[in-house]
Amino acid sequence: MKFILQIFISFLLLFISCRQEIVPPDNPAGNINEPQLTRTNFTYTFSINANKITKTIVDNTYLNTFKSRIYTVINGHSSGSVEIIIKADQNNILYSAVFDNDTNGTFTEIERQQPEVIIINLNDFTGKLKVTLTDIE
Repeated sequence: MKFILQIFISFLLLFISCRQEIVPPDNPAGNINEPQLTRTNFTYTFSINANKITKTIVDNTYLNTFKSRIYTVINGHSSGSVEIIIKADQNNILYSAVFDNDTNGTFTEIERQQPEVIIINLNDFTGKLKVTLTDIE
């Protein structure tokens, strides 16, 4: 009986010590100041868990649509600001917004022009940011 108890405790310790934390996809919680980028045929998603970061990110969206929606969420904001700019191929500004506090999520639709480039300016920003640009045609 004592031998079975020792084996059981050994297996229990083995399983407990091997457990690793699993961070679900699209969750920037584990990586500080490391942006996460996801692209599909119909969406562009940028997220970051930032700690006093000052950086400008310029990226192509590769979305082939003339009707899209931008959704922005900021949680845990404690300093700085975020500026988001979306431009068309002619360098026309389709969308521009500055955020300096938490948001419950903001939706804006962009019509009649294709969103080619997204620019995200982080200025001494601390918080969790997620920006999603979606094709709604």
